[in-house]
Amino acid sequence: MASTKFSEDVHPITELKTKTSTLIDHVNRSRRPVLLTRRGRGVAVLLDLDEYESLVDRAAFIDAVDAGAKAAARGDLHPQEEAENILQSFGDA
Repeated sequence: MASTKFSEDVHPITELKTKTSTLIDHVNRSRRPVLLTRRGRGVAVLLDLDEYESLVDRAAFIDAVDAGAKAAARGDLHPQEEAENILQSFGDA
């Protein structure tokens, strides 16, 4: 995800009502999130759908790696052949 340019990517929430299409076009084109503010404080973020899905996928991957590391620390391991079968089943899904 591209980093935020505060001069371009911070908007009052009232602009969401009056310039919805413009803000969505900006987010889609720039691939940067837009911070929406109310009374000068951040209240919401508008993201491009592909960027959002990428963030969700990354979070799921990190959670899976963390769960695997914790399982390994507990000694909850699978033999290599079983692990390969488990990984193969993900490829079939």
